[in-house]
Order: sequence, then C-alpha cells, then structure tokens
Amino acid sequence: MKRIMLLFFSLVVLSCSDDDGGAAPNPNFDLVVGTWDLSELTIAPAQDINEDGTTTTNILDELPCVSARITLSSDNTWSYSGNDVIITTITGGLFKFFCSDQIRNEEGNWDIQGNLVRLADVSGNLTQFTFDSTDNTLTNIIGENLPGLQAEIYSK
Repeated sequence: MKRIMLLFFSLVVLSCSDDDGGAAPNPNFDLVVGTWDLSELTIAPAQDINEDGTTTTNILDELPCVSARITLSSDNTWSYSGNDVIITTITGGLFKFFCSDQIRNEEGNWDIQGNLVRLADVSGNLTQFTFDSTDNTLTNIIGENLPGLQAEIYSK
C-alpha cells in the first residue's frame, strides 16, 4: 500500500506544471500600436542640403519633401508608405540630395520583445527599431556614414 501511495504522490507531483498559460503580454504592445511619422532622418557628417549656410545632421530640416509613415496594427501587421531620399556623391565630402518622386509602399508582420520592435517584410527582411516610451519614438540605427544614413526616427 505504501508503494501505491508513493507512486500516486509521484504522479501527482510530476503532473503539476508551473505553466500559467503562456508568457505575460508585453506592456509596450499597446503603446506601439498606431501610426508613426518620420521625425528625423540623420546623416553624418552634417551637410548644408538646401545651401542656406547652415549644416545639419537631420535631412528633414533641409529637405521638406521627405516623408514616411509606419502603421503598426494590433493584429501584428504593419504597413509603410514614404518616399526615398536619393544621395549622390559629388566631391570633397559633399553630397547632393533629392527626394524620389515615387512613393514606396511595403508591408509585413511585426512583433515586440521588450523594447525592440521587429518588422519583417514579405521577403523576410528584418528591420529592428528601439521603442522609447518616454520620448514616444521608434529608432532604427543604421550606422552608416554618407552616402548612407545614420538613423531613422519615427514619432507618434
């Protein structure tokens, strides 16, 4: 009888689980759902794009034709609409900037892990943004020098 009770007790203990139905939802999920507008598009080194005598690292300060918007939906899909900046090398560390006349649209799925928002397009290319709940921004650090971009920042 003692053996049967020991076997029963062992089965009861082993059948219990600490699984509470899955991981707790990310508290940032609801904060990132919505529409995000491009607020900064940074470059290095600073340039005087509109030739007014003032250099800047934010393309948007000097090239108002640049715009972009990301919409993160609660069903974990995203969409992007915006025009690209075309950067061509001149000489001596100078560059020429143009806005594309064509609007680029993309879409895919997204998820959030902690404060990292990951956007995967339909081809599986992944772009990662850092969510800052204090500034209410999404930042993608690209980290390139001209003719590449340093970062893109979106604000809600």
